[in-house]
Amino acid sequence: MKMKLDRRNPIQLFYKVRNLVSRFLDPNFSTFRKFEYKVNPTDELNDLKKLRYVRNLELAESGFINTAIKQQLKRLKNKDLLFQKDRTITPIGRITFLEGDTALRTILLGYCKSENKNYLSYNKVHNCPVWHTNDDSQYLKLIERIYPSESDKLLMKHRYFHKDVSYLDTAIQEKLLGFFNAALQAMYSRNKFLQNGIQKIAPPTDSIEQLCHGLPLRIEEGKNELFVPTTIHKDYVILVPYLAVSNDQNRVYFSAEEFRSLLGERFIAAFAETKMGLSLGTFNDKLFLKKTAVESYSGTLKQWTSLDDFLASKNVSKLLKYKVVNDVIRKKDFFVKTEEIPVHGTKTAIVLHEHYGSGKTFYALMKHGHKPKLPAYRPIASLKEEYPNYYPAYMASRERNTASKPAKSHKQKTFKIPI
Repeated sequence: MKMKLDRRNPIQLFYKVRNLVSRFLDPNFSTFRKFEYKVNPTDELNDLKKLRYVRNLELAESGFINTAIKQQLKRLKNKDLLFQKDRTITPIGRITFLEGDTALRTILLGYCKSENKNYLSYNKVHNCPVWHTNDDSQYLKLIERIYPSESDKLLMKHRYFHKDVSYLDTAIQEKLLGFFNAALQAMYSRNKFLQNGIQKIAPPTDSIEQLCHGLPLRIEEGKNELFVPTTIHKDYVILVPYLAVSNDQNRVYFSAEEFRSLLGERFIAAFAETKMGLSLGTFNDKLFLKKTAVESYSGTLKQWTSLDDFLASKNVSKLLKYKVVNDVIRKKDFFVKTEEIPVHGTKTAIVLHEHYGSGKTFYALMKHGHKPKLPAYRPIASLKEEYPNYYPAYMASRERNTASKPAKSHKQKTFKIPI
């Protein structure tokens, strides 16, 4: 007579012995076996260690475990691996994409010291970041796929975790700071909706009131031209870089007057100077005034001010208002720069200004790039006599302009001025 062996018997024996050892070496196992085993449903058990107790006890009793326990074990193992990975990674900073006040995507950047690798995470499981090795190509594809749903604008907010990285070596800290700043710049350059989210600021006097906390604006050209207002006060404004981590060196402080002047310099196109020491500029077909860097004007127009606001101001004398209206508006007594003619073989250029009221041309010499002041200009008729060596350059430029341009219109530009 043949004896049929059950293949479960060796498994049962193995786990019976294993459980016996666990009763002596692991006090928690004995406690679980006495008070928790088969008391609560297994599918509600979210503790990997306890679920392994269940597996060992089930295998000791029957030699097998059902599919539900296998699946639950697999899920909790993956969860445990997720948390183990998270414990090895130092979070560097967080970058959030928003449409209005709605967060569309949050990206975490991290660093693993044991691997000396950068990581990123863009989703969470059980409130734990799912970390991926940083890959530039995958990262950029992720950025490009972030779209707004109700507009064509996105906003980016970021926070650098200084305390988390402070225990690392100084060299590593500098490297991680550069990595985070590069990530911000790459996001902005690769997502057109972020570029659409820059504030549009119009000068001059109400510019501070137009600012919104947290919304970026462009105040100058260059690498760090984008800033975010963090403090907006009637007397001052504090700005921090939009595409870099803020620190004491790159944080910018402006008085209200300085900030308005900065915006004016950026947006208003200067086109003329007056004898009374004022520069004239235009923006959206409006005339603006500002003190020129000379001593002939004794007023307080240190920043661009619209003519309407100038005439309505109670701080400006009636005499000065009259002089501006009479000399600038009525007589058109101001000079418009028309041309700059370099003199071959020298570091000198002939600068031409046209008197707007009479149409007469005046000249001055600009040497080594130093801009001549308005009193230095002389009638163009005296150029041949005073500087005969420079006169041919002027005539050659005049002939080129005559041949290349159509007849010049004598219609003068006018401004609607409420007086």
